Amino acid sequence: MDVIFQRLIDNNFSELPGIKVNAIVPVPEQLVNEFLAAALMGNKNIESCRAAIREQNRVTLNLKSPLWPWPVNLKLKLFRDVDLSGSPKVRAFLENNVLLGRLGALFKALPEGIMLYKDQVSVDIGAFLQTPEQKRYFALIKSMEISTEVGKLILDVKIQN
Repeated sequence: MDVIFQRLIDNNFSELPGIKVNAIVPVPEQLVNEFLAAALMGNKNIESCRAAIREQNRVTLNLKSPLWPWPVNLKLKLFRDVDLSGSPKVRAFLENNVLLGRLGALFKALPEGIMLYKDQVSVDIGAFLQTPEQKRYFALIKSMEISTEVGKLILDVKIQN
């Protein structure tokens, strides 16, 4: 059975034409923070980043950087829809520290794949996908929406080959 399932995955489910999967994926805050740590590993401009997930698509990020003597607390309001045109992007409004965020972008303190413009932040998920397999899986996603509850990011995902 494992061999068959692996073959289906390796072939992007091409043996199952027309497959459609609708899934609700609740991602606990702890797992979000593990993803952040892995994505930022080796980044010399950010020592640590911890997310606190709130209701109404609000997320607070606590950043520590050697470029700034104090921790930075960024409050974000996530857009509901993930932009899947081109490389997938999660976007958010920056609700505080807009000037500090712009300075960080100006001095290239933000990791590659994270862009700041005006009062918005855009995270290019594709920049953080490391293997061809991860990119292949992500290409199967046709739509994704984000909502939040306290301590939980909820992804509403539609997958189709």
